[in-house]
Amino acid sequence: MIVGIDLGTTNSLVGVYQDGQVKLIPNAFGEYLTPSVVALDDNDQIIVGKIAKERLVTHPDKTVAQFKRFMGTKHELVLGDRTYKAEELSSFVIRKLVDDAETFLGEKVDEVIISVPAYFNDAQRYATKLAGQFAGVKIERIINEPSAAALAKKLMSNQEDQSFVVVDFGGGTLDISVVELFDNVVEIVSIAGDNRLGGEDFTAAIAEEFLASNQLSKESISREFYSKILVQAEKVKLNLNTNEEVKMVVMDQEKEYSLNLTYQRFYELCQPLLARLKSVLDRALMDARYSYVSSENFVLVGGTSKLRLVQDFLSYCIDQAVQVADDPDKMIAKGCALLAGIKERQGEVRDLLLSDICPFTLGTAVVGDRFSPIIERNSPLPASRTEQYYTAELGQSQVKVEVYQGEMMKASQNLFLGELEVPVPVNKRAHEGFTIRFTYDLNGILDVEVTIDSTKKVFNHVILQESITLTEDEIKKKQAELTRYKINAQETEVYRFLLEKANRVYSMLLGRRRDELMAETRRFEEEVRQASMYHLPKLYQSFSNYLEFLERGL
Repeated sequence: MIVGIDLGTTNSLVGVYQDGQVKLIPNAFGEYLTPSVVALDDNDQIIVGKIAKERLVTHPDKTVAQFKRFMGTKHELVLGDRTYKAEELSSFVIRKLVDDAETFLGEKVDEVIISVPAYFNDAQRYATKLAGQFAGVKIERIINEPSAAALAKKLMSNQEDQSFVVVDFGGGTLDISVVELFDNVVEIVSIAGDNRLGGEDFTAAIAEEFLASNQLSKESISREFYSKILVQAEKVKLNLNTNEEVKMVVMDQEKEYSLNLTYQRFYELCQPLLARLKSVLDRALMDARYSYVSSENFVLVGGTSKLRLVQDFLSYCIDQAVQVADDPDKMIAKGCALLAGIKERQGEVRDLLLSDICPFTLGTAVVGDRFSPIIERNSPLPASRTEQYYTAELGQSQVKVEVYQGEMMKASQNLFLGELEVPVPVNKRAHEGFTIRFTYDLNGILDVEVTIDSTKKVFNHVILQESITLTEDEIKKKQAELTRYKINAQETEVYRFLLEKANRVYSMLLGRRRDELMAETRRFEEEVRQASMYHLPKLYQSFSNYLEFLERGL
């Protein structure tokens, strides 16, 4: 069984292609979106998803989120007294989704197709595949997020031939693609993106305004207080979709802090972020040679695309009103599930073809720190290109082929991927010639081949990222660690979530209301201990309603 996973910065989803249709798989709460949050519980066991998210406020030192932004880097995130890289934390989320899928489907998941931002570089793609290995599942195919959204659009479209612009704006990344549909082919024409721009940045902008208006700084307050600010800032961001002004209130150590934020002021605060959005849009359209775009051909997916602010700004950019797609949070997951069906060659989708492109230019360094492109960005994949080069000096005995990824004129300003040292015949009369061939596949694996002109001798090297390449033993060790940090059984997830939510609400109350919540929580715990499985859902629902009532009063 193959499933598709949308591994998001804020939320993740899993789906399957079954019985001729895409099916999204619910978690223990009957919800499709699982928060991409990992935490340690009070027994130092790993917990993932909705329960972990509740601990962001109450246990910020033992909870991490938004780690997708650090994929493929050496950056380590602290979880209690442990440190993890982003791919390790992502493996916990993948494992959780796979467990949910196996419970729902009643069979073992052998393989996963996983989505990544189109603008993820080689290191980030390798890190994503490693996360799957750590989680104990096979990942043979990675798909760009806007490509997955395009597949989902193809599934829903009745038109044979059409083109459209996919704006994939998630919690942590932005990708914009121009896509053309014809016959049984989904062709990606151009891609542009910013993997450091997402909905969390808009939340952070509100948080910064809140701090400034209350003469506070992030460095001068506790992590718990800042976590509370982020929770409320997220609510304000969403409430500004339907209100012209929203009041933000946060309690800390029995002191109240507030901010009245208007929609107009929010628009002003986010100007730098919106400028980055426009830059990405302009580049995608320019690379596709599009001078005009109809709003009917605009497809907005990802949670951040639901913001009125984003829709208003994009409407301004193309001088037409744009609208968000149906279920924008789920489009990418549906596309991943559809690709799983294609890979399994199921029914009517077996002949559907997805053409993808290289989002970055790949090249080598030449004399003077100049960047020499070999495979240009937006080249259809798989791609294989050659370029001719010569030794810099007479009598050289070897050449160093340095491989870079990026769009800057200076090689050193691009991302260094690796190098290959090649011996050449010593020639003191002429500059020795050699040919470099780059071959790049759909999963972002780059093969470098160097052929010496005079001898026809070939040297070959597959580029790997040293920072994330591990031995089989190291991978097995990580898999064993994941097994030890066992995620709790589905039957107890809702109970633990409610207790974590009660803890968070308690931290935001004062005085008599705190005492009441403590008494109700103790009563709930006692009733659960004595109840039969038949009565548990009613107890959970009753306590959940009580907590929601308290939360509405905050």
